[in-house]
Amino acid sequence: MNEIENLIKNFRSVAAQLKKEYHISLLTNTRSNTRELNNTLISYSDNNEFFNDKEFDEVFEGIKRADFFVETFFNEIEFILEVLKQSYFKNKRFVYNLSRNGQHIGKKSLIPSFCDLMSIPYTGSDALVISLSRAKYVYTKYLEIHNVKVPDSWVYHPSNGWLSGNKPQLDTKIIIKPMHESASIGLSETSIKLFDSNTELKIINDSKEKNSPILVQQFIEGYECEVPLLISSRPHALNPIGISINGENNLKQSILTYEHSFNDGYNFYSLDKELSCSISEKVKATAIDIAQLVGLRSYGRVDFRIDNQGVAYLMDIAASPYTTKHSSFAYAFNQLGLEYHDIYSTIIGLSTKID
Repeated sequence: MNEIENLIKNFRSVAAQLKKEYHISLLTNTRSNTRELNNTLISYSDNNEFFNDKEFDEVFEGIKRADFFVETFFNEIEFILEVLKQSYFKNKRFVYNLSRNGQHIGKKSLIPSFCDLMSIPYTGSDALVISLSRAKYVYTKYLEIHNVKVPDSWVYHPSNGWLSGNKPQLDTKIIIKPMHESASIGLSETSIKLFDSNTELKIINDSKEKNSPILVQQFIEGYECEVPLLISSRPHALNPIGISINGENNLKQSILTYEHSFNDGYNFYSLDKELSCSISEKVKATAIDIAQLVGLRSYGRVDFRIDNQGVAYLMDIAASPYTTKHSSFAYAFNQLGLEYHDIYSTIIGLSTKID
């Protein structure tokens, strides 16, 4: 872990130099500010990933504490229009990109694409990787080919039925998920079911009602953890951070629901305090492999479920994960004795080093 600590501490001094070259455009969506532009209501998901005011303040202050000047944009369109007004050669912006507005699959890819077009540096991964990290079935099958352990997965399409005619066997314990959401959107305790004729009928009806494909995965009973990643010339995995619900580290048949996520109704712990160091190291190594295979840049997070035999299954990839004070990133930095604002100087420093 000394290598990671040295990497993080190095970016404290890098930040001092970067602030002479750039000011930070913090592009984010919040529940209270991201609403109207020119009297037009912008479309956003009812179950959204927007920050509340407290979370926004934490990120804003974290970047300021890292010694950067910060201007804020709450709408992607507002930011684009502002950039286009300015001379290309006078643009000294660095975009801290947390945009996630809209209802469409590629909603997180707009700003990386625009920034690449305008040669503006930004945090996180490029448009391709951002979109890939939301295509759960696609990256699950891609990573399975590369020997990453993933749960069995199936897709029901409202027009075409079960993809390739494949569906779970009867009495398989499954979890039903939206195809392209994150932050536990669409998940509740009722998402876990035994697959039978009634469950299949519900999947079919829900898919047709929403006119959207539905992802069905084998349910993994056991532990849940998140692995924060810092990515320079290669990925570095921080120690896996376990998810605890109602004081229970072994979640068994529980999951992190949207209600838990929305209300911060969960806690963190160091996974190696609960499971063996060999399992923790294996999880870290797998997260690094995944980051390289999908092409994550500057930072990211990989989430796993770990069964009672200690086998870790990939659950989710976050190409622009939460770094608020209630996050596995903040918990991991705190465990290393680092300051909260070190997260932001590190991410900004890593992002400016991208070739």
